Amino acid sequence: MDGRGAHVTAIDIDTRFVDQLASDSIEVRRVDIREDELPQAEFDLVHSRLVLEHLADRRPILDRLVATLRPGGWIVIEDYDWSCFGFEGEKPGFSDVAEVILDFMAKAGFERDYGRRVVGEMESAGLTELRGEGRARLIDSSSPGFDFFRLTFESLRGVIMDAGLLSAEEADAASARFGENVRLLTPMMMAGIGRRR
Repeated sequence: MDGRGAHVTAIDIDTRFVDQLASDSIEVRRVDIREDELPQAEFDLVHSRLVLEHLADRRPILDRLVATLRPGGWIVIEDYDWSCFGFEGEKPGFSDVAEVILDFMAKAGFERDYGRRVVGEMESAGLTELRGEGRARLIDSSSPGFDFFRLTFESLRGVIMDAGLLSAEEADAASARFGENVRLLTPMMMAGIGRRR
């Protein structure tokens, strides 16, 4: 890329949102990092963003990702810590909806505080030169990132109602609240950085 001879391999279990990136310097592959064979000692840098927190078998998967690095290569893992997430001036019951969603996701293997543990996990995987940092933002409904939270709720709304975890009235109230001009404090995005020996 940029004439520097770099090559990027973008992987996802569903590539429909990244297929358009494919070019001479960007290869797009459909890969399930839980099961598919991964290249060994091939990459100088591996970056995973908002992936491991969703996978119940995240520790062995981290080992698999580390094994794709050449000796001396770097890995950056970014995942959320949801402990600071919340809405400014919350109306009664609205924060309960967020808890219902997070609990529902946890049943499928999601770990809401994985971000705060990512550096320790990287240390356990044998990485060196470790460091970490976190960032949370206060955004309002006009911010581009706000739709992530609204669309996450809307995409899970039906299945959560079907599971009996949310009534139609509660779901309607939450949808209406997302339609108002509200501010929310995002979960903290934690980045762990480490190097393979």
